Amino acid sequence: MLAHSTNEKKAFVYVREFDAPKELVFNAFSTAEALNAWWGPVETRNSVIKLDFRPGGIFHFKMEAPGGGVSYGRFLFGNIQPHDLLEFTNAFADEQARVVKAPFDIPLPLEIFYRLIFTEQNGKTTITLTGQPVNASPEETAAFHSINDGMEQGFGGTFDKLAAYLGGM
Repeated sequence: MLAHSTNEKKAFVYVREFDAPKELVFNAFSTAEALNAWWGPVETRNSVIKLDFRPGGIFHFKMEAPGGGVSYGRFLFGNIQPHDLLEFTNAFADEQARVVKAPFDIPLPLEIFYRLIFTEQNGKTTITLTGQPVNASPEETAAFHSINDGMEQGFGGTFDKLAAYLGGM
């Protein structure tokens, strides 16, 4: 399993290889059943509230922490090129999918734009994920870059769950 990230000046980059064809990997992002099985932080129980997988559509989800804390997130989908490219803007949200401030003590941007590129070689799929703040102040951009190690761990754990899900198919 190949996995690495870099701390580039403008974008967070995370690369991960999966032992599955890209059609299966991409499709794991496209249904509520699949996302319920693997999406979200390892330490929370995650569930899909709404999924409208199309350009302009939404993925609204709930994250429940072991101690009882609840938070929500959402993707607003942009460009979707089946099996090759997925773009979305991600944010913390409330129960109605309205954007809210991150539940952390640092001034993170309200929204992050993510681009996932799916490539396949010899039956293995690589996702190259890049993330950048949207309409962020210099302080929010600096806060975003300050958590690159945590984002690497977070995507690593989430993509570990995706690998396990794909392995069970």
